[in-house]
Amino acid sequence: MVYEEAVKELLEFKELLLNPIEINTNLKPIEEKFELFTDFMFMYSDWLENIGVPRHEQKIRSEKYIKETVGYINKFGDFLKKNGCNLDKLTIYQIDKFMLGKYYEYLEETIKSNATFNHNLRALKNFYNFLTVEKELNIPNIPKKMKLKYENPNPTSISDNDFLKLLSVITETDSIEILKSGAKKNRFRPYTKDGIKLCAYTGMRLEEVTSLKFSDIVVDSNGELESIIGTDLKFERAHNWDNTKAKKVVHIPISRELEDLLNRLDYKANLGVDKYLIAGDENIDRKTLAKQLSHSFTFYRRHAELGNDFSIKHLRKTFLTKLHLQTGLTESMGYQKTASVVLKNYIDKQAVVKEANRRGFSFFG
Repeated sequence: MVYEEAVKELLEFKELLLNPIEINTNLKPIEEKFELFTDFMFMYSDWLENIGVPRHEQKIRSEKYIKETVGYINKFGDFLKKNGCNLDKLTIYQIDKFMLGKYYEYLEETIKSNATFNHNLRALKNFYNFLTVEKELNIPNIPKKMKLKYENPNPTSISDNDFLKLLSVITETDSIEILKSGAKKNRFRPYTKDGIKLCAYTGMRLEEVTSLKFSDIVVDSNGELESIIGTDLKFERAHNWDNTKAKKVVHIPISRELEDLLNRLDYKANLGVDKYLIAGDENIDRKTLAKQLSHSFTFYRRHAELGNDFSIKHLRKTFLTKLHLQTGLTESMGYQKTASVVLKNYIDKQAVVKEANRRGFSFFG
């Protein structure tokens, strides 16, 4: 009898296998409910990298941005942990306005730079936007009420004398930097000076400079240099990640200094060639090259005893200030979307005043 029942059950099981729809009718999807703060941290990191995000909602973000943003949220987690919270058990619903208020105070007390403070706070605001909008959590968006600190841009440019002094010390001798760890780094490369000059003479961002190619050089009907066509990579990532719009280009004017540099790089022999202007013969990643040039600039700036109040990024501000003073056509060339952005964030006001005085400004004209 036991045998017959076993056979009967086997036949019924085989019949079920032949009818998968019937099998699935009794199965209920298991919904995994996430509540831990740490779970949402990992989800946010994945979302930033477009993991599990529909194509039409995806945004291209740089590795640097993702790393820094996740780092800011981890910093908040570390704060909670140091203040007695068990992150293995802390749910997102337990984080109230008082916890966030204490963190806000902590940022105010420990961060002197308004810009750095705002970077930390924006990351927190974006994280909560993700929780309330993307994950549709029924929680109050507490950081929404947290005020950013006012950033009063006071762009500074690099004086001609300081820049020339910096260039004069970029040599193969005395080029070894000893890091705090004791490691030694050679900050000189055959293309270091040319790379820094190209940053200065084009006014492009560092990553855009390292991406410039000989094929980007434009000549007129007589074969004379007319411009270099650069790409606004920052704009492309933010507004043209899906390549549905025309690429935002920058028409870089040819100054005497840029022409001299291009001649030194032998542009005539490479015109139209798909080869990078800087380190074109080197097997080096462009991001690595950009970091390398930045570190070298800082090393040689210190070597020239020029202080710590400017970096390689200030070469863009210097260029745009000069272009603004001499032509007034900065935004027309595509360097920024509007004149207000240029005037607010890139023009050295002190340099403008000096130029007004030099030209003989008079109240009565």
